[in-house]
Amino acid sequence: MPAKAPKVAPAAAPSPWDVAFGTAFTTDYDLRGVSQSNHKPAAQGYFEVDYTAADWVKFYGGVWGSSLWTGFADAEFDITGGARFTWGNFGLDLGLIYYYYPGGNNVLAGLFTGNWTEAYAKPSYKFNDWLTVGGVFETAFNNFNNKVTPGVIWVGDAGHYFVAGNAVITLPWKPHPDVTLSINPEIGYEWYSSGVTANLGLVSDTYWDVGLDINYKAITLDLRYWGTNAKPNLVVANQCGPTATGSANLCGDRFVATLKFDTTLSALK
Repeated sequence: MPAKAPKVAPAAAPSPWDVAFGTAFTTDYDLRGVSQSNHKPAAQGYFEVDYTAADWVKFYGGVWGSSLWTGFADAEFDITGGARFTWGNFGLDLGLIYYYYPGGNNVLAGLFTGNWTEAYAKPSYKFNDWLTVGGVFETAFNNFNNKVTPGVIWVGDAGHYFVAGNAVITLPWKPHPDVTLSINPEIGYEWYSSGVTANLGLVSDTYWDVGLDINYKAITLDLRYWGTNAKPNLVVANQCGPTATGSANLCGDRFVATLKFDTTLSALK
């Protein structure tokens, strides 16, 4: 009588929990066309805890940090929490982000002061294997008016909004089977109300950037060109300068190179 084949235990279901983490080294930490590191290199890193509640929704929370070089603060920490939804080729990321600058209350630096919170929505649509388009909308809840200002009290309104459009274009040519090349253009507009301009000097502006990403497994080299129409104000310092640290222009067109490492705990198993 033939022996019975041993029963094979079913594979364990994958855990809904995961942790994403990574580091980056950049020649200039540029945020929406404005250097946050005074055109000097910056070290960055992050971790994020993810929970997949269903195949169409993932909840997350994490912290991203970067060194600064502005005289405003020595570091920036962005604390985020939200949910990512997926319906077919359409994606939507909804969340909150808290910008924290340890010791960042330096009015003389000529930059915005204090910490603040923004809400964001990031829709995306994957048309095919080589083209994904997306957008960003953020608002800061008019909360500039509870920050330190050059004057005694805040005068006027405190509106702040940001909107951008972007794309990821994957190139068909591969210099190596494990290397992927993609082009990533973006254009955005940041709007400050008259009260923000009067109290902090910040001015509404349009920025743009286009990058070439060279990806090999968990390593990405991002080569990017940034530009903005914002200019320094020599009478009342704005986001471009001049600053108390000696930078005459934190804006201006520039080339930035960033080397990134990104992975997850599940990918390491």
